[in-house]
Amino acid sequence: MIRWIQTLALAALSGAAAFSGSLKIYTEVSPPYQIRSADGNLSGLAVEVVQEIQKRVGNADPIQVVPWTRGYNEVLSDPDVVLFSMGRTEDREPLFHWVGPISEITYSFFLKASSRIVIKSLDDAKKLGRIGVYKDDARDQFLTKAGFTNLDRTTDSATNVRKLMADRLDAFTSSRSGVADAVRAAGYHSEDVKESLPFFRVQLCLAFSRRTPEATVKAWQMALNAMKKDRTYEKIFHKYLPNQPLPK
Repeated sequence: MIRWIQTLALAALSGAAAFSGSLKIYTEVSPPYQIRSADGNLSGLAVEVVQEIQKRVGNADPIQVVPWTRGYNEVLSDPDVVLFSMGRTEDREPLFHWVGPISEITYSFFLKASSRIVIKSLDDAKKLGRIGVYKDDARDQFLTKAGFTNLDRTTDSATNVRKLMADRLDAFTSSRSGVADAVRAAGYHSEDVKESLPFFRVQLCLAFSRRTPEATVKAWQMALNAMKKDRTYEKIFHKYLPNQPLPK
């Protein structure tokens, strides 16, 4: 009996080690999913989900805040890299291993509150002078693929708001859940902008580089599934998005 218990214990430790190999875990600041306080502490819906998964799989690697372009390039090319929160699109599907979903977001065009511009379709948006987008993210890639040639790319959502208010953009793109923080960070108020056309809905997930061991990816997904089953995930989700339904 003692030997049998010892064998099980060794097997459990071996399994934990397989699932807790060193990872580079990258994210960006994008409330309410990733929030960084003035003292540098991280919080947010996705951050808390990742931290809980780490506890369950035995991973203690730090979450590093990096520019989105850097994180995206590394998760494309390097082994053992995780980047979140990433929109899971058709074009990106074969590029990464995926764990999720952790949320769903809708991207829309936003205008100045006083604007007389009317956007009823993507063709209408293509006729605008300049549209602010976040470089290399899902909305940039979606609109580029759709044939937009009037995109103004930046790596800071607040910059898009400032450009809009200074009439250097006709519109900018944002998620409904993130626009209020972008406007506030730019020094304006939510009522200074208005939503126009919603154009893209996508699930947010954790993206693992293709050269990450499948056992690691599977362990993280199983931990997220367990969180959803025991409602830990639901509590985290509704802490940050109390009025939004859980993603399917």
